[in-house]
Amino acid sequence: MEENSASTGSIKDILKQNFPVFHNDSVLEKIAKEARVFQNDEEGVVVDLGDFPKWIPLVTKGAIKISRIDNEGGEIFLYYLYPGQTCAMTLNCCMVDKPSEVRAIAEAGTEFIGLPRRSLPQWMMDFEEWRQFTLEAYNERYENLLATIDAIAFQKLDERLIGLLRDKSIAMGTTEVEVTHKRLAEELHSSREVISRLLKQLEKLGKVSLRRNKIKLLDF
Repeated sequence: MEENSASTGSIKDILKQNFPVFHNDSVLEKIAKEARVFQNDEEGVVVDLGDFPKWIPLVTKGAIKISRIDNEGGEIFLYYLYPGQTCAMTLNCCMVDKPSEVRAIAEAGTEFIGLPRRSLPQWMMDFEEWRQFTLEAYNERYENLLATIDAIAFQKLDERLIGLLRDKSIAMGTTEVEVTHKRLAEELHSSREVISRLLKQLEKLGKVSLRRNKIKLLDF
């Protein structure tokens, strides 16, 4: 991730536009003074498994993918963070001073405001707006996790594949998703052969058009 220089006033404007919960000027001024702006042209790691996050991401453009990693390095997709959202799991790591239990990957073209972890405990005591924002973030991510559990427990793999492609389409801002069958298989904790077979079936049904390392969504 690349850190960009931005004035306090500029960061305040970005916060107001994307995070309307922060409407008190003194709160905005305090946060903006300590925040940094990050962006990436290519997919990049924001927080990796086992990291002690230095910055809490507040997404302002693009999307950040949150995944769980097992002991063998296997991955399963949990949810995306979109503009106006932050990662409650990363917040929790900072509040209780423990390493990250998830991996956060920013899609190409993503921008976010990074908040320093050292400031969060004090902000929780000083700012009602920050406490409210944190509680709302926990609630949203809790609902995301319940939806993920429901999908794994009750949906067929083809339905989960369709859901993941929809999420990626929203995250990338295009109906033509650039992704390999292998990558989809990793995120769904399946095999490349199974995913390729399901994609072929979706293509026959007129749902997608398959190209090399690209999948165009046609009827979702």
